[in-house]
Amino acid sequence: MISLVSALYDELVHESADKRDELPLGSMGIYRCMRPQQIREIPVHLPMLMLVLSGRKDVSVRNGRQLSVHSGELLILPAETTLHITNYPAVPGKKYVGVAFAFDLEALRQFRKVYGSSLHVWDTTPRWHSKCPMSILVALRQWFQWCRYRDEADRQLVLHRQVELLLLLAQEGLSGNILLSEHPSWKQRVYHLLAMDPAHGWQVQDVCIRLGVSESSLRRRLQEEGVSFREVLEEMRLVSGLALVQETYWTIGKIADAVGYQSQSRFGERFKRRFGMTPSELRRTRVSGQGNNVIKGDGWETGIANDSA
Repeated sequence: MISLVSALYDELVHESADKRDELPLGSMGIYRCMRPQQIREIPVHLPMLMLVLSGRKDVSVRNGRQLSVHSGELLILPAETTLHITNYPAVPGKKYVGVAFAFDLEALRQFRKVYGSSLHVWDTTPRWHSKCPMSILVALRQWFQWCRYRDEADRQLVLHRQVELLLLLAQEGLSGNILLSEHPSWKQRVYHLLAMDPAHGWQVQDVCIRLGVSESSLRRRLQEEGVSFREVLEEMRLVSGLALVQETYWTIGKIADAVGYQSQSRFGERFKRRFGMTPSELRRTRVSGQGNNVIKGDGWETGIANDSA
């Protein structure tokens, strides 16, 4: 397994995501840093799988759970989770590298439709952390190789891949956290829809038409879940921006525009308020250098890189 982890690490390190105009890699997020990288208050609205290929990821969950994920290990996150993460490179000069992706609501629905009758056969105990089985490593490497040669991911093929991966996880007894919530919340549904096009000038009426619900009903249901439409929209845009800061070398202005902010300064201000550092400070953790201050905010530690790239 170690050789396969190393092979995937080498492929991801040499992936040309450092080109300024490079697009994110389809539905798979690739994350790298050369210095410790600390980010607070990351919302997870859809079940998510993360694989560490080099270095270590320390995770604090709002419910008090603490996890440390090393090379060759998985982090399996249920929906509606809030995280504080710290990514550590393995040794100076070698990057932290990890991959992650969220499971589409439609993929979850298709999996339950096809394999629901078999769930009682598999162990669905919720597990947050595990060594990555060989079958999952092989599937993720194939997925990466499939993604990298396509300019744009085909949604139906992505769904097919996710259902396949869910089946492999179920057979390994690792699907519990992902299948934990059978019925998505209204916040999840709205967030998922908005995230398909972060830059769109979304209005609540647009979402109501897509979800087949009246405006008063949607607002009431979101209020019952303790959130407003505008709050979901801003959170989605900031999280989408976070992914682009980590996955690409686009200018911060281009990223702000891509996630629906007309003002780069407003994007930077909201980004820092949410995650504890500005987009530029986070970007600098991805290049070599020294210096990492730690401040505290809202009871969660958050790192700020203090030197320029």
